[in-house]
Amino acid sequence: MSTLVGAFGTGHILMSRGSAGEAGERAYRGMREVGRRVAALKPDVLVIVSSDHFYNLHGLESNAFLLGTAETFDSFGDMDIPVQRLAGSPGLAQRIMDATRAKNFPLVALDDSYQPDHGVLLPYLMAGLDTQVLPVITNLGAETLPSMQQGWDLGEIVRQAIDADSGQQRVVILGTGGLSHWLGVPEMGRVNPDFDQEVLGTLIQGNGHRLAGWSSAQIAENGGNGGLEIINWAVMAGACPGAKGEQIYYEALPEWVTGLGGIELFVEKNHVR
Repeated sequence: MSTLVGAFGTGHILMSRGSAGEAGERAYRGMREVGRRVAALKPDVLVIVSSDHFYNLHGLESNAFLLGTAETFDSFGDMDIPVQRLAGSPGLAQRIMDATRAKNFPLVALDDSYQPDHGVLLPYLMAGLDTQVLPVITNLGAETLPSMQQGWDLGEIVRQAIDADSGQQRVVILGTGGLSHWLGVPEMGRVNPDFDQEVLGTLIQGNGHRLAGWSSAQIAENGGNGGLEIINWAVMAGACPGAKGEQIYYEALPEWVTGLGGIELFVEKNHVR
C-alpha cells in the first residue's frame, strides 16, 4: 500500500529579499529547511492543501472543498513565479473522491481549467523535486465557510485513501497558508504572535484535534481573515492524528502583513531526517 511518510505546515508566501530585514532572512531559511526535510523523505506525491487566492475561485462558488484530479496542471504564474507544468496524481485523487462520496463529504473535483497559484507552487518549489502534486483547495470565499472540523475530517479521509491505495507511493502532506494576517481591512498589517504560537504549539504537541473545535469567528477575531487559512493545517493534522512534531521556524512579519511559520509532524515510525 501507499504510505504517508511526512506532514508539514508552512506559510505559502514570500516577499522580496531584504524587505523584512533579518527576520525575513530567517523566514527564507526556515522555508528552505522545510523543503530540505520534505525532499529527504523522497516522496512520490505531494498533497498540498491551500486556499485559492481568487485566481481560480471568485467568491461565487458554493463548494467548500475542491480537489485537483487532472493528470497535469499548468500553474497560474502569479507572484512572478514562472508558469510551469506539474504532474498530477489522478489515481490517488480518484481514491480520495470515492472515499469522500462514501462518507457524504462535500468535496468536488476542480475542472480542467484549474491553474495552481502561489499557495500550491511555493510549497512545491521548496522541495525542489519533480514529483506528482495533488492540490486540495479550501474555498474561504464560499458563502458558507468550511469549518475546522470539516478540515480535520477531510484529513482523516485523505489518510484512509492513502492507506487503502494499492500502489507503493510515498506521500507527504503539506498544510499551507496563515498564520495571522488581516487582508483588505483596516487592521491590515497587524500580526498576532500569541495566536500564531498557540496554533503551532497545539499542533506540535500532538493536539491538532483541538483546532477542530475552533470557530471561524474565533479565528478571524484573533488571527484575522487571512488566519482562516489554518484550516489547511487542520486538514494536514487530521491525516496524522496524535502525531507530535517540532517548530521549524516562526517570524512575525508585519512588513509582509503576516505571521509566517513552519512545523513538521512525525508520522512514520521509522522517521529519518
